Amino acid sequence: MKINPYLTFDGQAEEAMTFYQSVLGGTLQLMKYGEMPDKSMVPEGMEDRCAHAGLQTDNFWLQASDSMGEPFDGYKGFTIQIDLDDVDRGRALFDALGAGGTVIMPYDKQFWASGFGLVNDRFGVPWMVHVT
Repeated sequence: MKINPYLTFDGQAEEAMTFYQSVLGGTLQLMKYGEMPDKSMVPEGMEDRCAHAGLQTDNFWLQASDSMGEPFDGYKGFTIQIDLDDVDRGRALFDALGAGGTVIMPYDKQFWASGFGLVNDRFGVPWMVHVT
């Protein structure tokens, strides 16, 4: 079994997933609602929004889409954690994810970790960078 995060955006899925690919690497696949085979499923005005995006690496599968019109009230109650064993790489990921976002807890050495920080990226997605 694998557990993979699936993020919902309000019109920013393509931009966000392209950003995550630039930071995390991997292969990105995108499909817009207008590209779906059954156009009857696509609400008017949604054709250019992202129906599905998948960012695949050897270590994770991050997926996302834009909402189909339901209210979007931001992200609450979760954090995407990145675990690694390289302090400098952890700092680079933290800084890149935090560009234009909000630092919740600055990246630094902690008693439980060689490097640790919390940041909400510019799309509002919460990230935890943890270096053993």
